[in-house]
Amino acid sequence: MKKFAVLFVVLLMAFSVFGKFNVGILIPGEIGGNPIYELVASGAQKAERAGIRVKLVEGGYNPGKWEPLLRSMAASKRYDLIITLTEGMPESVKKVATEFPGQKFALVDGVLDISMNNVYSIGFYDEEMAFLAGIFAGLVTRSELLGANPELVVGLIAGDTYPAMMNKMKPAYESGVRLVTPNARVIFSVAGSWADPTKGRELASKQFDEGVDIILSIAGGTGIGVIDEAARRNAYVIGVDSNIIGFKPGTILACSLKHVDSVVYDIIMKASKDQLAFGQNLRAGISEGVIDFTFDDENYEKYVPKWIQEVMRAYYILLKYSLIKPLEE
Repeated sequence: MKKFAVLFVVLLMAFSVFGKFNVGILIPGEIGGNPIYELVASGAQKAERAGIRVKLVEGGYNPGKWEPLLRSMAASKRYDLIITLTEGMPESVKKVATEFPGQKFALVDGVLDISMNNVYSIGFYDEEMAFLAGIFAGLVTRSELLGANPELVVGLIAGDTYPAMMNKMKPAYESGVRLVTPNARVIFSVAGSWADPTKGRELASKQFDEGVDIILSIAGGTGIGVIDEAARRNAYVIGVDSNIIGFKPGTILACSLKHVDSVVYDIIMKASKDQLAFGQNLRAGISEGVIDFTFDDENYEKYVPKWIQEVMRAYYILLKYSLIKPLEE
């Protein structure tokens, strides 16, 4: 009887170790200070609470290391699903997925240009997020807010240049600004780093010197310097991806949101139930509930004039139902 009990316990322990669905997530960068990757970690933690085993692997800021890391994770055969992210990874995913046809992959915030039966990819309509930010910036710069000036100049600071930034986000931001303030000017700066607050502070200072009163920061950890300089100058910042208004209320007036945490959690849970549609390459945005805005944040409601809040909600609805478009077709 004792032997049977011991055997039962051993089998139970083995099932708890090997019976769980195992997920590896390769972060092409570092989690700390990056809103997108912090959301990914949040989605992973939620999956862990649901009984999934998740390992987060930070790839650092050297792109040359990302593909070898992805290949190493696949070769280990430890994971039922490997997730990685961003538009910088589709080619690497295609290569490694071809080398390991039995391994399942998911690419988030990037889309493959071919269908592969062991890869699921989902990108986002980033232009919607930038367009909303542009509308907001255009409204703020001509508002009665104390930090707004009569120059009608707004800023955009990016961590780096990449296709989504140059082809979608920057043009959509400019389009949103000019939709509500046609004579406004947009100043664009590139930090060349996602983790350099000093550079962010320097670029923000230059923009404020040129008459900018509100900046959209799409710069990861570099954006910390942008926020600090805006607070020093009594100017404003718009955040992206996650809600960071609480970091500096009254300076960060609003954020365009991307619910990557929900997307990652949904992918993991569907894959664990054999319900993820591998072979599909999708995009999602406002209509799918992935792109959003900080309408319900208490500090947004406190610091943003009511008329701007009302105009933003109206444009959000128009965008949601495709009655306006961020970019010219």
